Amino acid sequence: MLEVSSIKEDLKNLLECLYYVSPAYNRLVQMLFLLPQKVRTLIGMYPDLMELEEELMALFSLEYTSEGFLSTRSHPVPLGYHLANLYHTLFGVLTDPDKRGRLLKLAGLSEEEFKKFDPLRAWIELSLDYLAKAEKEKDSLRLLSVIVEKLSGKGPNGYVSWEEIGKEANVKDLTTSARTLRQFFLLSRRESPYYGVYGRECLLLLDAYSDLRVRLKELLR
Repeated sequence: MLEVSSIKEDLKNLLECLYYVSPAYNRLVQMLFLLPQKVRTLIGMYPDLMELEEELMALFSLEYTSEGFLSTRSHPVPLGYHLANLYHTLFGVLTDPDKRGRLLKLAGLSEEEFKKFDPLRAWIELSLDYLAKAEKEKDSLRLLSVIVEKLSGKGPNGYVSWEEIGKEANVKDLTTSARTLRQFFLLSRRESPYYGVYGRECLLLLDAYSDLRVRLKELLR
């Protein structure tokens, strides 16, 4: 018979497993997580993976869209879709303060303890560093910094329009930079991207990630 463990231990083990195979540490999951994406961009980011393009497309149910993007199909046998969606969903849970609190309480973890294997924290750190090193993506971080500043202290239902953000951000292409932030889940993908941003969409506004707000400022110096 298997030894019976506690629910807290089971949930903690599950979170640790999800951490180690998360997009921050597994490049295959990372590529799937970032889809849809232009193939040209993917070749630059994952040259060795894209050498196996045909095999990956067959195994993970990938397809080309009419706009020339590589995307995950939702059928048939959509392994790639489910792997990507697993982390989209998990990150959605971790950005909801109430659900996050319930999850950590069930696992018997404090925020400080969860820092060691928080898959969303690991992904945000990786994304910030990647965008900072890619010179053409610096505008995305500048845009994020303005969003954080505008929404700070306004709570989850606080709102700022893209017009107001754009006036202060001074970026070359507001739409492209905003799309990058959503693609990298630095802004939640769950909301409409057209009119503005709510506080609940900006991950860095979570109290748990206050240190990463400081990190963002450092990267832009």
